[in-house]
Amino acid sequence: MKTQKRYLFFLVIALSLPFAPLGCNGKSEKKSGPTGVSPKETKATEKHDDRGPFGVTHTVQEGQTLWDIARAYNVSIKQIMEANQIDAREIRRLKKGARIRIPGATRVVHVETAADRAAKRQDLPPLKDGAYHFLREGESLWTLAHLYDVSIDAILERNGLSDEDVSRMRIGQAVIIPGISEERVRQDDSKKRIGIYRRVEKGETVWDIARTFEVSVAEIMAANALSAEEIELIRDGTELFLPGVEDDGRGHVRRKASASDRRAAVAAKRLGLGTRNVAGKLLRGQVEPRWMRAAGGENRFEGTLRWPVTKGWFTRGYGSGEDGYHLAVDIMGEIGWNVRAAASGIVAYSGNELRGYGNAVLVIHKGGWVTMYAHNSVNFVKAGEKVAKGGILAELGSTGISRGPHVHFEFIYDGKNCDPAALFRPGVRHRSGKLSPIDPLVWLKPKNKPREIRCAPRRRHPRSRWVIDEDPIDSSSPEVTEP
Repeated sequence: MKTQKRYLFFLVIALSLPFAPLGCNGKSEKKSGPTGVSPKETKATEKHDDRGPFGVTHTVQEGQTLWDIARAYNVSIKQIMEANQIDAREIRRLKKGARIRIPGATRVVHVETAADRAAKRQDLPPLKDGAYHFLREGESLWTLAHLYDVSIDAILERNGLSDEDVSRMRIGQAVIIPGISEERVRQDDSKKRIGIYRRVEKGETVWDIARTFEVSVAEIMAANALSAEEIELIRDGTELFLPGVEDDGRGHVRRKASASDRRAAVAAKRLGLGTRNVAGKLLRGQVEPRWMRAAGGENRFEGTLRWPVTKGWFTRGYGSGEDGYHLAVDIMGEIGWNVRAAASGIVAYSGNELRGYGNAVLVIHKGGWVTMYAHNSVNFVKAGEKVAKGGILAELGSTGISRGPHVHFEFIYDGKNCDPAALFRPGVRHRSGKLSPIDPLVWLKPKNKPREIRCAPRRRHPRSRWVIDEDPIDSSSPEVTEP
């Protein structure tokens, strides 16, 4: 009887101990984590992995990343890290053969690898309007756009890709490049990839690197097979590949100008666009007739505006803030999402010289509308470049004086900031995905402004420390915080 009681006592104690997954040698992996297991230490395969209330055990195959695995099992990287006691420094060191516990999973699933993607090539249908390019290590859609002189918008549209899809591109994945021949792909496929390796320094973030080298965070994610969660966990000492960046031979490491960049520069010089002085004029609503003609015409507006961040959500509106000083709309989103043109037009300014706004883009639209997109992580367009409605301008960010990643959107006409809410299509979107019940309006002619649309001169914040930089070309004006 005493023996039975003693047995039950130790059984209860054993069951109360925290679970740690076991390697095939029967020893706990708690200390070393999955990265400490070499292929020689395990004979486990995906076909006979352990299953139980804590999930299943997945054996890492060649080329699989933690993100690939998390996506396949529909769990977060954080959940896998916690279940396997992996720290942030280990997530990039998964070895082939390592066994990791997938919490909550009921069966082992197949995780696609580069070899799987390569095997699918023979099943691709023939093309008449372009050719396939198979992503190599370190490439992204932006490098392909530069390589083939095709707009990123055209590549996204032809491949039916969303903002989230862009950062999920993987080695071996087929991308249709519209308007080129197969011969051109074979010719360019032999070229050495362009880019540099950069080690993250102490106190530096991926956003700092993106801003310095004019490479988007989404581009870095795609080139290094990183997820949004992994980007957040990057630590100093991590080596990253920065695609499209090269040494110009004069001591500067930067992205080389593409053919479209050079064409835009010629147009900007001809029209007198691209300077800080031009940006100051536009923020005051001073639009020259030649700029309107270049944007599409002088006498008629496009009528409506596109929501600038496809799935972005409204956080702050026109007339908000103390005494209603905030005559703009703030739209938040997630890492890697794009900021898009609210209407077609011509890029008049793309830079970071407007104090407080960080990386900003100003677009002139036909009829004299001006829109501004500020706090971007990186700008993709150049002054002088024509953009379509919905065309990609920048990546959502938090540069300048900003309280988190968002785009600060201003709608300007005739020297005043106007409330764009009723002109947005499909509407003002909230984080839940629902649209605000606002009566949609159309504004087609300059003199026929709908009375429901409020317009007012730019305002300063009531307290002197928080001001709007009303005149960015006036060096005596105080700097701004959140515009």
